[in-house]
Amino acid sequence: MEGKKYRALGQDCQAVSEVIGQVLMIGIVVLAFSSIALTVFSDGGAMNPPHVPRTDLQENIDTDTGIVQIIHSGGEAIDLKKIKIIINVDGKQAEFNMSDPTVRVFDPKGNQLPSEDVFILGDCIIINSSSKIDITDENATYLYLVHTESRQVIKKAIL
Repeated sequence: MEGKKYRALGQDCQAVSEVIGQVLMIGIVVLAFSSIALTVFSDGGAMNPPHVPRTDLQENIDTDTGIVQIIHSGGEAIDLKKIKIIINVDGKQAEFNMSDPTVRVFDPKGNQLPSEDVFILGDCIIINSSSKIDITDENATYLYLVHTESRQVIKKAIL
């Protein structure tokens, strides 16, 4: 009796090779399309975006004089040539680059740094914004530190 059941299972092997052939063809098609997709989507730098520095910053503002102070309190160094600072007061914007004469950068000892240097731990950016925008206590003031190479905001703060 055992032998008859075994022979019945062994004899019912029709269409097995067709199913295995279809599974193999589907596998080949999936591998081909995935390799084509990988080639297409990795071209043009889509898989390698520019690096955005990660830093901790402290911001201070003196509304009487219009002085904005940004202190590097930790994280990566930032190339000063690759950042710009945007101050927004009630929808009015003012942009400041490091080459702007109203922007000065100081090291922890109080020495002024050139605008081609890097912004590292303890350094301080001081902006005299009174020539470009009016900052008062009652207005909402936003500060954006933008990395120009990647066009990403490094820091957004409400002053």
